[in-house]
Amino acid sequence: MKSNTLSQSLWGNQSRVIYLLIAAAVMIFTLLGSREIWTQEHRWADIVFGMFYRHDFLHPYLNDVDYYDKPLLSYWMIAVISYLSGHLSTWTLRIPSALAGLLSIWSIYRIGTKLQSKQLGLLAGWMLLTTFYFLFWAKTSSADMLNLGGILFAIAWYIEKREQPSFFNYAIFFLIVSVTCLCKGLVGAVVAFIVILPDLIHQQEWKKHLRLSFLLAMVPAVIVYILPFLASAHFGGSSYGENGLYLVYRENILRYFQPFDHKGPIYTYFVWLPIYLLPWAFFFIPSLFSLKSRWKSLSWNSKWMCWAVFLLFAFLTLSGSRRNYYVLPLMPFALLMTADWILAGKAVLSKRVVWAGRTALAFLVIMFLSLDVAQPLYYADGGMEAFASVLQTTTQQVKPGTDWQYVMLDPESKVRFYLQLPPTVKNYAVTGVDRAQQTVQSLWQAWPVLQHTEANTIFISRKSYEPLLQKILIGYQVVEAPPTIGERLLHIKNANAPIAFVPKA
Repeated sequence: MKSNTLSQSLWGNQSRVIYLLIAAAVMIFTLLGSREIWTQEHRWADIVFGMFYRHDFLHPYLNDVDYYDKPLLSYWMIAVISYLSGHLSTWTLRIPSALAGLLSIWSIYRIGTKLQSKQLGLLAGWMLLTTFYFLFWAKTSSADMLNLGGILFAIAWYIEKREQPSFFNYAIFFLIVSVTCLCKGLVGAVVAFIVILPDLIHQQEWKKHLRLSFLLAMVPAVIVYILPFLASAHFGGSSYGENGLYLVYRENILRYFQPFDHKGPIYTYFVWLPIYLLPWAFFFIPSLFSLKSRWKSLSWNSKWMCWAVFLLFAFLTLSGSRRNYYVLPLMPFALLMTADWILAGKAVLSKRVVWAGRTALAFLVIMFLSLDVAQPLYYADGGMEAFASVLQTTTQQVKPGTDWQYVMLDPESKVRFYLQLPPTVKNYAVTGVDRAQQTVQSLWQAWPVLQHTEANTIFISRKSYEPLLQKILIGYQVVEAPPTIGERLLHIKNANAPIAFVPKA
């Protein structure tokens, strides 16, 4: 395919937004549940599983500990999908993030189209879709993609309706922001306000919004936002120790000014923004350096995109709490600014567009092969799901009908989800020296439960402890997780792989 024809097909006169949305759906939803739970995903898995176990959807617990670090809506979305599908799985865990990813693609297309042209909207959409970290988070269960989708949808609504101020349009905007804040926190509202602020200041646009309908439109959004917290505080929470509204203050305001964790260095986003923009960082950096020479010739909407990037970058950098993925809401506006530069100018227009088309197609293929083909193959035919199946078969063969009790001896957090163990199952961690330096004596002291074993107790741990535990749990057989295809091909010995010690018949 010729480069000019390729660019025309993706975002030129021959292009259609439906092509972008179909490609996004294929990229995001293909084998969505195939990868094993990754790091923080276990929180959503444990909390939602606990909600079903306790029949309590107003008080989140992480295992058996009060855990209101995030508002309730991200858990409720997973719970609804799991209830409708009849099963809580890696697939149902990730569906909300995947849908938010699709919403983000549509929203950036609408933003670019309304600000400049359909060509800009489509180019920005293809750029976002072929950015690795966007796809990674769209296929990961967390509140971050929900936050991004809500912010972009709110901005798209504002741009669509900014010339039509009315109670209805205001109310919808504030409701979108309110729902976004119920997913991750107040950062959704703050980011949306920062992006909109330059446009409100430009030619004193804020004056036309000084009307009673603007203030009244906030009321439904405030009610929607506050109701889950009020319900959590007043219904069945007499023994629940955390206050949701206080956690909103702690996680959003206190963390910003007086961080208690995640204290990344001041240069965190100077490093991570280009990384998160790959492969488009190679276009973003020259577009950034070109601003000095072309600023005066830019339209207001082009300048607005730049101001959004600068203000968001400053807001994130000035926060005392910094983590690499906090830069996610900044990505779409950096890509819009970059897309505007790619389509600008005359002498180098063809060259920029040609390389943008080649990059989009190349990384569309690369991302599909890596995230939708190679990654599922890596986790196939082994791992956590196979471990749960083998353990179930073993327990049925050893002592059929036994009411097995489980004890967790410092396994990976995700093991509980795959074994579908209730949050009341006791988990013992290690203390003092790290795992590699443990001895029989240190484990004996750290885990006193080993001193009084019972015939119906199964101990779940990780592979690194196997030689030591075999000396303690005499008369037990070991059930291990079969290696995945990827582990076999790459000859990887996973020290964190789950193992189970089952009493012999």
